[in-house]
Amino acid sequence: MAGGNTKQDRAQQKALEKQKQKLVEDKTFGLKNKNKSKSVQKFIKSIQQQVTGKPPASSDKFIAEQNKAKSEKQKLSQQQALLASLFKGTENIKQVAIDPNKRLYDPKQSREDQKIDIYADPRENRSRNDADMSSWDLNTLEDVVKQKHGADACTTDIICKHFLAALEDKNYGWFWVCPNGGDKCKYRHCLPPGFVLKSDVPKEVEEDEETLEERIERQRAELPPGGEMVTAESLARWRASREESRLEQIKDSMSKGGQVALTGKDLFTFNPNLFMDDDSAAVDIDYEDEEDLDEIIRQNERSLTTGNVLPNGSQYNAEDDELDSVDISKLQI
Repeated sequence: MAGGNTKQDRAQQKALEKQKQKLVEDKTFGLKNKNKSKSVQKFIKSIQQQVTGKPPASSDKFIAEQNKAKSEKQKLSQQQALLASLFKGTENIKQVAIDPNKRLYDPKQSREDQKIDIYADPRENRSRNDADMSSWDLNTLEDVVKQKHGADACTTDIICKHFLAALEDKNYGWFWVCPNGGDKCKYRHCLPPGFVLKSDVPKEVEEDEETLEERIERQRAELPPGGEMVTAESLARWRASREESRLEQIKDSMSKGGQVALTGKDLFTFNPNLFMDDDSAAVDIDYEDEEDLDEIIRQNERSLTTGNVLPNGSQYNAEDDELDSVDISKLQI
């Protein structure tokens, strides 16, 4: 049944491909022979891509995508083969590089396996690994017998201080050697289950740390006696007196002719009329239309003649003579 279903699916896929090809030929009928027109060839490629869902096999984009995928796959296989050859035995190099089904080397898994366990003494692990006597020689056998019949190296549950110091300083590893005799150290080189190092403990805020209010009160108590208690009223008086003294210094400097850099607040304090209170203040200003120039000249002449004195010493009166008949240039001053 599985084979029949596969053949039926293949037949349906071929029929679908033929329908797509026929649809492309119908839409591009009579255009394929016009090879000189780039726009026509571009239109044909776009129709093929729309119908088939992928760029035509002859297009540069399709070829570039295939080459890129092939190069990435080849590069990945080379990297895996190189890693496998480095971390596997030399007898398996050829098979690993050729056989795709062979289990490859995983660097992440290797790092996890190679990480030393700080909750197990490596000396005990080595004794378990040496249980296989197939590769022992006479000297190794004698050493094992001496260790078995001799006193146990770890006769106490006390943890070695050099081991703890190496853990705190991040110096403990596979090649670390205990300064207290190496493997002959009688203290344990592992942590008990559930033990957490000081460097791994999260830093927490101490409960007895003083608050801001307590710190202020402590510093206030350290002040010499005789001062005034700082309250809201005393602080307001101090700020007002400080501002007043600052303004007095500015006025004194300005009266002496010195240059003082004033802020906007200072300018408003000295003369509030320089500032408009609201944005619509400019709308209330009435701008008069331009007056008649002749009328302005007549008003100026009238003001001049009214304030002048006649040659006989009497005040000029506009009612005695008309303004237009007076020759101002002949008046003697």
